[in-house]
Amino acid sequence: MAGRAAEALRELDATGKLTAAIPELEAGRGFAQPELHYYDVLEHNLAAVAAVDAVLGSGEDNLELREAIAWIDVEASLDREIGGVPLAALVRLAALLHDVAKPATAVFEGGRLRFPRHGPRGAELMGERLPALGFAPEATDLVTRLIRYHLRPRELIRDGAATDRAVRRFVADLDGHVLPLMLVNLADGMATRGPGYTRENYRRHCTFVNYVAARAWAVADEGEVPLVTGDDLIAELDLAGGRLLGAVLTSVRRAQLEGAVTTRHEALALARSVLETLKAAE
Repeated sequence: MAGRAAEALRELDATGKLTAAIPELEAGRGFAQPELHYYDVLEHNLAAVAAVDAVLGSGEDNLELREAIAWIDVEASLDREIGGVPLAALVRLAALLHDVAKPATAVFEGGRLRFPRHGPRGAELMGERLPALGFAPEATDLVTRLIRYHLRPRELIRDGAATDRAVRRFVADLDGHVLPLMLVNLADGMATRGPGYTRENYRRHCTFVNYVAARAWAVADEGEVPLVTGDDLIAELDLAGGRLLGAVLTSVRRAQLEGAVTTRHEALALARSVLETLKAAE
């Protein structure tokens, strides 16, 4: 059933059971979105669940994501329950509900339709709805965090690379659930353009997932203090945020944990070497 969650939800919607259980979704039916979006709000939410099915399935989307985040054990990360519900199922639920508050927050600003604070408002609405549906506090907390912060990752690169302090705050706000959020963020992007979403769009988004996950892992690790931080690499190597920063930071941190580098000088030397290798391969 997990691999066909979107199909199952569409079947529920056809019988009226989906919006009977979550009435807030009904307002999205036929609610048109700005030009970048291919679907109305409800179809977009359902398409996001289909995207999660694809990303966690056995096809090309899954393989490409795994290649981009090869250092993460996806199965181990998702193979657990929160509040008695499989984590992967909660990720799909968050994908279904991530834009639930768009109709309620829609305003015209400068001649354009916008949805200010639809993430936080959606989290508030589902913070009431999910317990009524029988979800435990732990599951409700996770899903509402994913709804509230589903657009937050882009803030990490809006004005250049985020500081380690900003990334640490991002991780804390998510209570450490960075990979689930990035899966929702990825699914949101895939569902936005619909058929217009290309393999190149997906490749770039997977690279972004890797960057955010690497930055989060580096600053949130509670073990040995990192020899160099993301801020150090930005300053010392004149390296902007993005795929290269995430890849270099991950390589250096791995080397430190394995004992291959033991001083800041060695860590920076390795970072320069890794950066040169990555640039040469582009």
